[in-house]
Amino acid sequence: MKLNKKDTKIIHKLRGLFPHVIRVRVERSKDGGFCAKIITFPGCFTEANTFSELIEMVNDAIKTYFEIPDKYIPFMPNYVPPIRVARKLDIFPPIANKDLKVMNLELPNRETIAC
Repeated sequence: MKLNKKDTKIIHKLRGLFPHVIRVRVERSKDGGFCAKIITFPGCFTEANTFSELIEMVNDAIKTYFEIPDKYIPFMPNYVPPIRVARKLDIFPPIANKDLKVMNLELPNRETIAC
C-alpha cells in the first residue's frame, strides 16, 4: 500500500494511542485454553486455544478497542510477552483458575513508517 502524507499522519496518530506496556491477566480455561483480561483497557477480554494465539487475540482486541480502520492495521504495533512467561504458559499443563498470572506485554522498538 502506497502511503500519502495524510495516511502517514493518521498512522502516527493512531500508533500514539498504544502505550509502551500493557497489563494483562491470563488464566487457563477449564478446557485447557487461555483467557485474558487486558487490565490496561477496561472491558477488554479475549480467549484462545494456545498461548501464541492468545497474544494474537490480545493484539486484535486492542486494535478493536481503539477502532483502528482495517487499512491501517498492518501499520499498528504488536505487543509481545516476556520470553520466560511465554515458555512457562505454553509448555506447562493447565494451571488452576486461582493461579492467575498478571504480566506486562511490551511493544518492541517502535519502527518508523516507510512512505
